[in-house]
Amino acid sequence: MSEWKEEPQITADRDTGLQPWWRGLVVAAGCAALAGLSIALSCREVGMATLWYANAFGACCLLQSGRRGWWATLAALTGGLLFANGLAGADLRAAVLYAAPNLGEMVLGGWLLTRSPDWRQIHRSPLAGWRVWWRAVLLPALSGATLAVLLLGGTGVTPQSATQLWLTWFEGSLIGSTALLPLGLSLLVHREGGEGVRSLARHLVTGETVALMGLSVGTVVLALPHLPFPFVYLGLPMLGAAMRLRYLDVVLQVWLVSLTVGATIARGGLTLPPVHGDWQTLLLHVPLLAALLPPLLLAAAMESARGRQRALERERERLRQLYEHTPAMLHSIDTEGRIVAVSQRWLERLGYPVDEVVGRQATEFLDGPSRQRMLQQAWPVLMRTGEIRDIELRMVCRDGQLVDVLLSSTGERDARGRVVRSLAIVEDVTRKRLAEQLAVQFQRMSVMLASIGDAVIGTDERGCIVSFNPAAVAMTGWSATQVVGQFYGTVVHRRDLDSGEPLLDPVLSCLSDGHCVNGQAARLQHRDGSSRVIRETITPMRDPDSGALIGAVATFQDTTTAHELARTLARQAQHDALTGLPNRLLLQDRLQQALQLARRSGGCLALMFLDLDHFKQINDRQGHDVGDELLRQVAGSVLGAVRASDTVCRLGGDEFVVLLPQIGTAEDAAEVARHILGGVAQPYRIGGASLHVSFSIGIAVFPDDGEDEATLMRRADTAMYQAKRDGRNGLRFHHALDTGLGAP
Repeated sequence: MSEWKEEPQITADRDTGLQPWWRGLVVAAGCAALAGLSIALSCREVGMATLWYANAFGACCLLQSGRRGWWATLAALTGGLLFANGLAGADLRAAVLYAAPNLGEMVLGGWLLTRSPDWRQIHRSPLAGWRVWWRAVLLPALSGATLAVLLLGGTGVTPQSATQLWLTWFEGSLIGSTALLPLGLSLLVHREGGEGVRSLARHLVTGETVALMGLSVGTVVLALPHLPFPFVYLGLPMLGAAMRLRYLDVVLQVWLVSLTVGATIARGGLTLPPVHGDWQTLLLHVPLLAALLPPLLLAAAMESARGRQRALERERERLRQLYEHTPAMLHSIDTEGRIVAVSQRWLERLGYPVDEVVGRQATEFLDGPSRQRMLQQAWPVLMRTGEIRDIELRMVCRDGQLVDVLLSSTGERDARGRVVRSLAIVEDVTRKRLAEQLAVQFQRMSVMLASIGDAVIGTDERGCIVSFNPAAVAMTGWSATQVVGQFYGTVVHRRDLDSGEPLLDPVLSCLSDGHCVNGQAARLQHRDGSSRVIRETITPMRDPDSGALIGAVATFQDTTTAHELARTLARQAQHDALTGLPNRLLLQDRLQQALQLARRSGGCLALMFLDLDHFKQINDRQGHDVGDELLRQVAGSVLGAVRASDTVCRLGGDEFVVLLPQIGTAEDAAEVARHILGGVAQPYRIGGASLHVSFSIGIAVFPDDGEDEATLMRRADTAMYQAKRDGRNGLRFHHALDTGLGAP
């Protein structure tokens, strides 16, 4: 067993004003009260304690005591248990035997709580709540039930069988601790956070809290005696409360509901099905646990969500305050040129109150020439490119004073790439020091703002990485701490989309010539070995005064889906949907390329038209599904009879075309045709039937039978029809007299 590392004690006795003996008395009284309450709520019909709260109370007391206070706390808990058992009529021997397993559960639960800080997160993390439940509730209940059987079984203290005793003890302890432990731990968390009893009481007596608690208790009173499957209804009000109230309110409500259930059962308000006693306890406790546990987890989840929402609101307010109170002149304008936000420094410098600025046209604060320059030159550029830099303007203060400024602005784009809002920084050129600080900041900010949502990597003037945003971490697999100081090309491994060859570092190229690299597509290699297609842009950063390169910003976005979609659409447009063979469009493209190659090299090519013999009869007799499958298998047979460089195309129906781009003589084409005829002559087993098919093949050869694609297509088609007229299942070259033939 590992060494016990003690958790810091939550509240020392001197902090609460309680003497050790007085604190022990309070612990003993609390334990006795809860044990007595559980005994009083025992269900006499089945001879068991429906709920047992004392063990959860004891675990919380041990957690609060600290290691040095455990023995005194255990003594007080022991006294409380013996006192409660004595009041229930048990003799000293029976009281000790009943108290021992309970103390074992308290010790195990308290020790497990001190070993993990999860209990401090129980009010805002369902996962922490679940871990606390199985460690401090389920495991102690299992061990306590087992110890109870070992100590009480066969002693005559209890008339129950070992199985019934184990189930009774386990389920009563499990339900009681599930109901009370979250409440006790929540009170400890709030006390540790400095929230006093009065503050908690004021929050718990709000109208909504009291109403929802009353609804839950009322549902128990009405549902248990009167409704079928009553436990289905118990959880509904508590789930509603979990959506609305604080975690502490919900756990108190869960405990009150468990008390009400226990009281209702003790009064005989719930009639259990007439089954064997061992199963009777399961029929009660399993539905009750299913009603109590989900609201606790949901309340923790809602508390966590509300905490994140409050954090987002604080961050939003922080950013707003940062924008308004930044020591720079900033304003934001919409697409109509109206000011929608302005910094305090802007207002102070020009002497305007905010209500006289927001909503007005930004050009109203410029003199005449500056207004003309802004409307005719700068504004169109901003709307088109999303950025303008160092526009010399003259602004008019409220008192009529003119201020020379340099205005730079960057646009915020929507999903369609349209500028919907812009952020402008107005630099008072009379304040040189401020201008120098803001120039570099704005240069970097404008580039980064244009890349929000994509991977953004900043480098220094040497090409070494200085910033690495979360999107870049996700797309490359490297963390920011691992890549800072490394060259861009050693971290971002890119390959050519077609050849797969590694690409050179684009940042070094950008820094060497000072030019942007826009929209370069590449395949990005992830650290785990996977890859994705990206579109990459490298933008140099320059010193605003000297123009010297001070670094670069690399941005890239994941275009894998678009790339694959484009490839899929291209394939669908050029291939037959049934057989996957090239269609007429792709055949024409390859035939044009083959003709160009043959003309340059003086070689030959052949074009073969293939038509299945009597396919219509097979289709009519066997059905279209069999016909489609036959076409697919025939297509495979044809592919197996030609070279990899040849093209097999399906024109439609039962018509196929084979392009032989490089042949020595016409006899080579005839040999391929004979291979095809032999391949398709094999029987096809489809749907339990054995089908035999054959081809009628017409062949046209370049340049003897034509020098353009239309002529070759037409003459190969004519030769195919002549092959059909000659008896089918054969091949026929085009002859000069084969003209005007139609389908036989």
